[in-house]
Amino acid sequence: MPSYTDVFGGANIYPSEISYSSVALTASIVLSWPEETSTNVNLATRIMDVTPSAINFNITLPDATKSGTGNTILFNNKGSHTFTVLNAGGVQVGTIAAGQIWQVYLTSNTSVNGTWQILQYGATTSSANASALAGTGIVAVGTVLSQSVPITAFNSNYTAGDADRARMYNWTGAGGVLTLPDPTTVGDNWFLYLRNSGSGQISATPTGSVQIDGTGTLAFQPGESAIVASDGTNFYTIGFGKSATFAFDYTVIDVPGSGNFVLSGAQLNRVAYRFTGALTGARNIIIPATVQQYWIDNRTTGSHTFTVKVSGTTGVVLSTNERGIFYCDGSVILDADTATIGVPISIANGGTGATSAGAALINLGGKSTGIAIFESANQRTAWTAIGPADGGSY
Repeated sequence: MPSYTDVFGGANIYPSEISYSSVALTASIVLSWPEETSTNVNLATRIMDVTPSAINFNITLPDATKSGTGNTILFNNKGSHTFTVLNAGGVQVGTIAAGQIWQVYLTSNTSVNGTWQILQYGATTSSANASALAGTGIVAVGTVLSQSVPITAFNSNYTAGDADRARMYNWTGAGGVLTLPDPTTVGDNWFLYLRNSGSGQISATPTGSVQIDGTGTLAFQPGESAIVASDGTNFYTIGFGKSATFAFDYTVIDVPGSGNFVLSGAQLNRVAYRFTGALTGARNIIIPATVQQYWIDNRTTGSHTFTVKVSGTTGVVLSTNERGIFYCDGSVILDADTATIGVPISIANGGTGATSAGAALINLGGKSTGIAIFESANQRTAWTAIGPADGGSY
């Protein structure tokens, strides 16, 4: 942006030397520089006596790129109501109360909004202007300072820095990492807000040996949020917790065909799944890389391989009509119960150690007569098996 200077001495040259104007402020106005081609009657002059007729009126400064740095405007509020001075983008520069005199001056003209500073005149003790005090997490609202939480949505990995103090980052992706800054650099009172509104986990990860809540990384599952604060050495969360409410949930999903079927939308974050449909080839059910339990019932038909997995992993295979309980640890899906029952069950474990009735009787201490009676088809064969006592006859 070109500057406007006098070649004889280097002093600033303003678009025009209109030194004074009086404004009866009956509505918000936008100023323009007093250029030769300007058609705006609301000109930015060196001194402006302003008389607002009511509250909530704004005076918007002109395009900063059309002037040189050092340009000044002196606002004298001669009315009984406060008015607000805004930059060209509508951001508050300062508020001018009744009877006050404030000067605004341009320190940077590299953008339309510019950078404006403000200084009070004519006060025994110069009072601070809210706009001049506003910083990260603070915004000027009229003459007072208020808290501010700017929200930024992101869906790819991001590294936070000092400028992210008091900001909220809202994750909207499928899985990613928020790298936290060096706590020795940002200090012991730096903080940000983090929420997971996405479909996969977002991990808050410090650098090096720095920890968050005593661990090297902290995973935020969908719906979880917290304030992440630094003590100058490590990070801690405020308000981070998991819901203590558990509700069993069941859904049926028709997955005919073959190839990958990615769970999405209302299909996510359920508990029990029944999959149906005629398969025409190997079918892969793709689940998100989040901590979740899965009760799966494979009712598909077609005698093709049915696999449930996180993308890029092996997963688990279920046969037709097979059911199983599984869980995802945030990376892969695992069988929740790897124990198996061997047959026959031994006597020591409450079984018979056999696969037939006769063998079971023998294992349990049965003799030949008892076994014959047990295996008799009718009363006669049973009596025959018993036989006469002591070699006698019936």
